[in-house]
Amino acid sequence: MARNEDVLRLLLVEESLTDAESVINLIRRTGHAVRASRYDKLEDIESAVTEHTWDLIFCRDGLKEVSPHVLLELINRLGRDIPCIILVSEQENSDDYYDIGAKDIIRFDDTNRLPFVIARELDNLFVRRLSRRNERSLRESEKRSRLLLESSRDAVAYVHEGMHIYVNHSYLTLFGYNDVEDVDGLSILDMISSADHGKFKVAYRNFSEKINAKPELITVLCSSDERGEFETTIEFSHAEVEGENCTQLVIREKENEVIASTISDEALAEVRDYDSLTRLYNRTRFMDELEQAVRQVDDGAGPSELLYLVIDDFQKIKEQIGLSGYDMMLKGVAELLRNARAEGELLARYSDQVFTIIIASGDDAHVDQRAEVYRKVIDDYVSQAHGKMVDLQCSIGISRITESLASSSVGLERADKACYQAQKAGGNRVVRYKPAISDKSAAEDSEESLFWTERIKDALRSKSFELHFQPIVSLHGAEQELYDVLIRMKEPDGSVIEADKFIKFIEESDLMINIDTWVISTALSALAEHRKEHPKTRFFLKLSKQTLNKGNFTKWVYQLLTESNLPGSALVFEISETAALENLEHTKDVIAKLKELGCEFGLEHFGSGLDFSHSLSVLDVNYLKINGDFVENMAKDTENQAAVKSIIDMSKQAGKQSIAEFVSDANSLALLWRLGVDYAMGYYIQEPSANLDYNFEDDNL
Repeated sequence: MARNEDVLRLLLVEESLTDAESVINLIRRTGHAVRASRYDKLEDIESAVTEHTWDLIFCRDGLKEVSPHVLLELINRLGRDIPCIILVSEQENSDDYYDIGAKDIIRFDDTNRLPFVIARELDNLFVRRLSRRNERSLRESEKRSRLLLESSRDAVAYVHEGMHIYVNHSYLTLFGYNDVEDVDGLSILDMISSADHGKFKVAYRNFSEKINAKPELITVLCSSDERGEFETTIEFSHAEVEGENCTQLVIREKENEVIASTISDEALAEVRDYDSLTRLYNRTRFMDELEQAVRQVDDGAGPSELLYLVIDDFQKIKEQIGLSGYDMMLKGVAELLRNARAEGELLARYSDQVFTIIIASGDDAHVDQRAEVYRKVIDDYVSQAHGKMVDLQCSIGISRITESLASSSVGLERADKACYQAQKAGGNRVVRYKPAISDKSAAEDSEESLFWTERIKDALRSKSFELHFQPIVSLHGAEQELYDVLIRMKEPDGSVIEADKFIKFIEESDLMINIDTWVISTALSALAEHRKEHPKTRFFLKLSKQTLNKGNFTKWVYQLLTESNLPGSALVFEISETAALENLEHTKDVIAKLKELGCEFGLEHFGSGLDFSHSLSVLDVNYLKINGDFVENMAKDTENQAAVKSIIDMSKQAGKQSIAEFVSDANSLALLWRLGVDYAMGYYIQEPSANLDYNFEDDNL
């Protein structure tokens, strides 16, 4: 499984359904639950990348409409953090894909290397997502602390080397300032009565030199231009702001001189969230909303986009109409933007001549259109201030808010850069930020495939394989004694290795024929012996695509049945949808010949394909084994429940019998019974065993 994710969300850019299924099947055998979508049209791909969250993208080279270059440029333009792996037919002349953002380039037939590349990219993606979440949690913690400070009725300041680095609103009110910028660069001594400068400096210096000191109090006279001198108590404590050590000062007036008119909570919220001139959201509230937009997209919601709107030639206009006239003009601009705002768009005044808009859409065309609406509203507006006509224009920069942003401030910086480009090009225009191409990533090779291939060959020579059997029990189907046949590799210490640990390394090689030959012949010998006492027992036997395509396979099966004195009805052969559809006409021919022998046929992992309804219409099978990824823990996943119900209903309409694999708990089994599945299997019913000892007659299910 991908770390901390239930399902690997996979986007395949591929024209061939068969090749796409091959990739999905290979990935699934590496232990990943896969939800895949396949597209081969650029419009569909752009919509999918824009609107949905993906863990990996695989792109096949040589496609008619979408080349890897086009796809990588699209991902880069949309700013999505989605690893893209290019599958090539020939390794030559493909290194330039790295230069435009490909995470790796793999030959389509290099099935040994692919699992390691997937594991590496998912690990890297997990680390990036975790890092973003940790950074977001830190920012949330800082924001909550800042909010508590802003809401505090106590005057609070942070001071480094005697200079203000942050103050809250109560501090500004206490000393008669309107804005934080008014105290930037001021010494704390400017707030202390000159009569107490010496007393304060000694106390401040002594406390600053102490490490891990407890908070200390000092009583001094403070002063302001409006109120003159007033007596206060100042509490010193050590603090840290943005990684810099500083001193926190909490300033309280003496109780008998506290200002009677305190600010209400509603008034504090009003001041905290809204710009006093335009009544739009202010910078603080806007940054909170931008952070929220980044958090939402990182949690799987669709991306948003940010508009950074700057009034062109603002300094020249301010000089022309004066400060009061400029304020009147800004009020008019704010009203224009407010009237032009569409539902759901968030509008704020970020700074003097800068307005910001968050649009909850990842559709570039729509956002470009909305940006043009805002630009034209300003362009059509002629302001009158103090009898002077001012023809206004603006420049707008756009950046995407996606999960690839390290922080909300990065998105803001990108929009600012795009706006600067618009102004540099003459102003009165909209420019979209174009992100830089990501760095190349190094490829990693592994010898694990060679190791397991040699182990499998050695196990065949030394007869170190054994069969395990797992019962398939009836819920609504006819009563049968069915076992699924599974291969295990024996270790010297007596333990066994399950097939999914080693089969994936040889599933594309002809060594699978040797495995199938051993399994089928050994299984028929065991079945012949067991049926002497249990004549109704039947086996499900898996087939690889290599064995299915072997020329004399059905004749060999007939010979084995004859030698074992077994009827063909004792066997149900099964194959994955992917393998069955790769060579469809040959598969249909093999199924027909096996049925002539009396055997039945099934599709395993049904529902994992991109168009599984197609399999039912073209293949004459008897059983459908529902993909275990849907069944496992389905009681907790409504989406999986819907998928299972759909497959069960589909199988009934087609006259097939359904089998649910990977049943892991009682709730899932009960739910499957209510949904009407015919048969079930899984560890909750019974684990695979080397013995054929399940009591079907005593089955209470």
